Amino acid sequence: MRTLLLAALAALSASPALAQHDHAQHAPEVGDPHAVAEAFVVTGLRVDEADPPAGSGVGRAGLRYEDGGYVSVVHGKPYARGRQVWGGLVGYDTVWAAGAHRATELATTVPLLVGGTRVEPGVYALFVTPRADRWTLHVNRVAGQHLADEYDAAADLATVDAAPSTPGTPAEGLTWSFSGDGQSLTLAWADRAAAFPISRAP
Repeated sequence: MRTLLLAALAALSASPALAQHDHAQHAPEVGDPHAVAEAFVVTGLRVDEADPPAGSGVGRAGLRYEDGGYVSVVHGKPYARGRQVWGGLVGYDTVWAAGAHRATELATTVPLLVGGTRVEPGVYALFVTPRADRWTLHVNRVAGQHLADEYDAAADLATVDAAPSTPGTPAEGLTWSFSGDGQSLTLAWADRAAAFPISRAP
């Protein structure tokens, strides 16, 4: 499955006519090798947001740094399709894979700060526990898990909370994205979004 995901991502990246790319540029400080060179989102094949296709797609968000450092989030991309997402498709107070099919995957070649916890370079699973007023992001040591079936809180390396907000434009398809300054990672779907404090460690 992971090989198929990587092949699909490579095809999407190589086919700009088929994939949607959003770039948030950040002007780096001169001489700062740790400055963000680019933040990007690959949302998958072009779809009619008013009438998305059946099933789920694959999405990716990433950061490139001036010194070649790289952070990537790969996730299954479900669509709302008029359904109630929060408190419906996604239950409150329950750990969730924050995507479709497999736990969302975080890969980084540089150390990160998740809240106040240092996360060393590697590959991790991301889970989210949504609540009405607070969401918790879990960075878990075990990558490749199926949904949250295999989730074990004892394998969490870091957790951090964020308050959900209502974005100006609802997200029909679940989307992860990094801020252009590399200081947060946002999960948005339907009428809710939360920006978790994640940044490059000194």
